[in-house]
Amino acid sequence: MVVNRYIQDNLRWDKDVYKVPSGGTIHVVNLAADEGPHTFTIVAKKDAPRTGLQVVNCRICMQLGKAHGADPNSDAPPKFPLLENGVGQQTPPSVDRPGDSGVTGKGKKGEFINLTVTAPAGTKLWMMCLIHPWMQAEIDVT
Repeated sequence: MVVNRYIQDNLRWDKDVYKVPSGGTIHVVNLAADEGPHTFTIVAKKDAPRTGLQVVNCRICMQLGKAHGADPNSDAPPKFPLLENGVGQQTPPSVDRPGDSGVTGKGKKGEFINLTVTAPAGTKLWMMCLIHPWMQAEIDVT
């Protein structure tokens, strides 16, 4: 599998590596609304799926999807659209560790989330979409 490239379709982040200053804001916009909502989720790189089989059986996707309160058998929005360290909350999380996650709404084009990067400069974070786990990229905190 090539990270952030074709698996089942051509959904992917527009970059493989993002450079964001510590204290900066990440503005995540859903431009592929016909594919539903997306998540912006920080995971440990070792937990990200690397093969087609791992994508289909994504353990971290199931774990954090459950934390979001998402019903895998429904198109309903998750109960907790924001997670801080894997726990549901009402305010946007600071992005600095695995389990920080946000959902881009119900899947309408242009829906967005703003997340503040609080990891210190020099940190590398791994992000993915829990709904489309082949969408993966790195964040270099500057």
